[in-house]
Amino acid sequence: MVLSEAIEDYGQFIRHELGHAKTTYHAYVSWQRNFARWLAENGHPDPLVTEISPDLVRRYSYGMSSRDLRPRTIRGALHALRALFAWLCEKGAIPTNPAKEVRLPKKDAAQRLLVTDEDLARLLEAAGRQRTDFRCVRDRAVLSVLIFCGLRRQEFLDLEVGSLNLTDQSLLVQQGKGSKSRTVYLCDEALTALREWLAMRQQIKCRHVYLFIGETKAHFGEVSLRTMLEEVKAIAGYRGDPRIKPHSIRHAAATRLLRNGADIRSIQSWLGHSQLQTTAIYLHTDEQQIRKIAPLAGLQSPPKTAAPEADQAAGRSEQRSSYFRQRRSPSH
Repeated sequence: MVLSEAIEDYGQFIRHELGHAKTTYHAYVSWQRNFARWLAENGHPDPLVTEISPDLVRRYSYGMSSRDLRPRTIRGALHALRALFAWLCEKGAIPTNPAKEVRLPKKDAAQRLLVTDEDLARLLEAAGRQRTDFRCVRDRAVLSVLIFCGLRRQEFLDLEVGSLNLTDQSLLVQQGKGSKSRTVYLCDEALTALREWLAMRQQIKCRHVYLFIGETKAHFGEVSLRTMLEEVKAIAGYRGDPRIKPHSIRHAAATRLLRNGADIRSIQSWLGHSQLQTTAIYLHTDEQQIRKIAPLAGLQSPPKTAAPEADQAAGRSEQRSSYFRQRRSPSH
């Protein structure tokens, strides 16, 4: 079996038998094809899988390092190769896993690009200044789903009209990571934006079932989302800002939930995480919170003046309704 054939077969295996998400499938297969291209450029065009040695994989790793790729990026590439060759070992196509003999580089610190509530508010305001009514309404709805529901990019792109339940005030995420579904309940801001968009969408005769569409009635896909986000960023004064991406907006949503009083287990369910450890990675502490805990580090008791502020914070927590709901009564 040649490498290109093995990569295609492995991709079908993880997509249809293991049920991996589209993003996982594309990430793994992309790195494996990148390795195949590197082999071709270095005198090994489409080799037999039995001809791939640990030294070849090691040289590939060194080549990535010489291009100043981050260690965690290189680890991702090697994990994809390890998975491919482990599958080939299980099939009996190769005796050992050549990628497993190559040491993974030490993981570097994550570069977390934080988005503030002010940034997000400016984006929503900028969406209302798009050049047509269609784009204003659609882009506000798109941003509302990302900002207030914290969906993954692919989860958002897979939303259908039937995913939105205005009576129950919820969104059904049918194609979550690991092929798991979950229900996300809508805050008032998201509900208003989606009602406006659904009313506009119903005026357009569109045959496909996807919730969001372009001006040509085509499915609002990944390129459309990226283009729309860059347009709104430019209007809001954030042209080229690397912080504002669907994933960083998802991180911001999780952090906002925690700040407004949601417990971490509920946030885990809301984000669709299998492990609580993954949820913890999404939660960032902002400067305002750090300033508030400064008095607690002293040897003396914190000043009593801090108590009213704490009481007010508790009151706000009890009254919160804009960012997180487990269940809401149907509107009449």
